[in-house]
Amino acid sequence: MEPNRNYSAASALTGYIFQYELANMMKEHLDFSNVVMESQVHGDYGVDIAAEYRGKKVLIQCKVSPIFSMNRLEQVLKQLSVYKSSKYKIVLAFPGELSSKQKSKLSEQDWLTVWDIDELSKIFHSQIRRSQSEELKRLFEKNELFSKTEEDELLIQLNNCSKGNRHWMAYQKICANILEHLFCPNLGKPIIELSDHIRANRRDIIMANYCDEGYWKYLRGRYRADYIIVDAKNYSTKVDKGCVLQMANYLKDYGPGMFGIIALRTEPKESAIYTQREIWMAHSKLIIFINDTDFEQMLMLKKNGNNSEEVIKQKIEDFRLGL
Repeated sequence: MEPNRNYSAASALTGYIFQYELANMMKEHLDFSNVVMESQVHGDYGVDIAAEYRGKKVLIQCKVSPIFSMNRLEQVLKQLSVYKSSKYKIVLAFPGELSSKQKSKLSEQDWLTVWDIDELSKIFHSQIRRSQSEELKRLFEKNELFSKTEEDELLIQLNNCSKGNRHWMAYQKICANILEHLFCPNLGKPIIELSDHIRANRRDIIMANYCDEGYWKYLRGRYRADYIIVDAKNYSTKVDKGCVLQMANYLKDYGPGMFGIIALRTEPKESAIYTQREIWMAHSKLIIFINDTDFEQMLMLKKNGNNSEEVIKQKIEDFRLGL
């Protein structure tokens, strides 16, 4: 396998294919029996796979996405909660990873078991090696590379960076390094602390968007993301509407563009979210929030050969569909 090959293994296992490959591996595994796909087992609700696993009945819901935003994870939990009172063990299976925060949240759901890429590789190790599916093999071959990667090192740096204004410079540098690793050369290298002509506005991080294909091209065309403006807020408390208004002041249609990212360590205040919506609706300036969990997910996607932009895509979709 070529380690630098630009190939998204998880996206190759789209929709029905992942469900089909998982069902086949279960049928070949001695611990599984009575494997049935698309079984109607609980009132009007259907699941992707029903089976018996080590003598216990299991219902398996397959999701092909390698990551979930917190909103989408909540939706999945709501979808699966209809099975809680059943006599079955409920399993969420997907070919990716959860952030540490999401794992902690799901650990509270004692009725749910998660088969992520690590758990799938443990359960179906032999079946994966014998599989005829090249997409499946590529996905799990990447997972078996346990040596520490650049993504691991960047995540350690982020986690070790203390919150608070005293460490704002370290956080800004870490954000710039992560963004450069994730998105260059599709985006230009980060420009740090560039002021406008009258020195009224100092933008923490700017990345030029000259991409002529893919999602960055779409962002430039739809949201005037000619440059990606990032404001790094290493606050130990929640950011308020003032931070959003500051970012909005940076965004100009005739200047760097109309798309900005606020990098933050905690969730934003309700006032910040309200202002984010008002600025979009009134001025067509799109601002999204990226926290430590989002950076972790983007690094995991990069590590596993997938598109880190998927996190930004989901953030924008969740924001627009929530209006």
